[in-house]
Amino acid sequence: MLNDTIDRNRQRRRRIHSRRRQRVRRQLMLIGAVLILVIMSIISCTANHIHKKKVQETAHIEKEAEKEQKKEKAKEDKETPGERLMRVKQEAQAAGCPEEIVDLLSKNEETIDFVQNYSAKKDLPSADTVGEVTQGVVPHLLQWDERWGYAAYGTSTVAVSGCGPTCMAMVLTGLTGDASITPAKVAAYGMENGYVDDMNDTVWLFMEQASQNWGVSCFEINNAENVVAAELASGHPVICNVGPGDFTSNGHFIVLTEYDDGNVRVLDPFSRENSEKMWSYEDIVEQFQAMWAYYL
Repeated sequence: MLNDTIDRNRQRRRRIHSRRRQRVRRQLMLIGAVLILVIMSIISCTANHIHKKKVQETAHIEKEAEKEQKKEKAKEDKETPGERLMRVKQEAQAAGCPEEIVDLLSKNEETIDFVQNYSAKKDLPSADTVGEVTQGVVPHLLQWDERWGYAAYGTSTVAVSGCGPTCMAMVLTGLTGDASITPAKVAAYGMENGYVDDMNDTVWLFMEQASQNWGVSCFEINNAENVVAAELASGHPVICNVGPGDFTSNGHFIVLTEYDDGNVRVLDPFSRENSEKMWSYEDIVEQFQAMWAYYL
């Protein structure tokens, strides 16, 4: 009897102890869950704070960058032409542009955009067309046009040394109406067929022979005013090689497209200004070294 009582007491104590352990376990689990929620909340708040801070910092950086861009734009808008020229020259030199590209600025300030964009555009493919053309009307094309001026010509570029192929492209597109005959394509033809010398100059034979590749005939003429006037009146544009004078300090090619009472229209592949007026034939004839007339 005594033993039974002792056993019952032991069992009761075990049950009480077991219930206590279960309560403690549940309490610990509850506390653990609460702690996890607290920690997750802290982590979430911290992450949100960091994200918000980063967003704010990014917005601040972008805002400051925008302010700087506006300042630079305002500064550029206030620049005089001379100040812009100096800035572009310095930036081009700092960017490592070839000296012959930078030197374009000293030869003709019209080249400023071409020089400024050299680093960004020098490796882009040349345009496939010169744009809209009308057969019978010779367009004015510039060798330093960004659409093809960065293309290679010898060891140089069309912009620097490609006056010859640019003049040929003007004549060919004007006579044929084919807008795909770009200065870059004509320059490539000249290089492929050996018409460029070691100084990156276009040899005169190019003027006599290259046009035949596009179905245009050529013959050399003298610089007599009546001869030139007759060819131009017949719709035959004339390419001239000129020596030092109004158009160059060494050698250059230009195109004559119109004659009117002692004056001629010059399309200079290096200058807009030279191409926007009529020139007295008498004033420039002594600069002509050789002349070729072209016709279909």
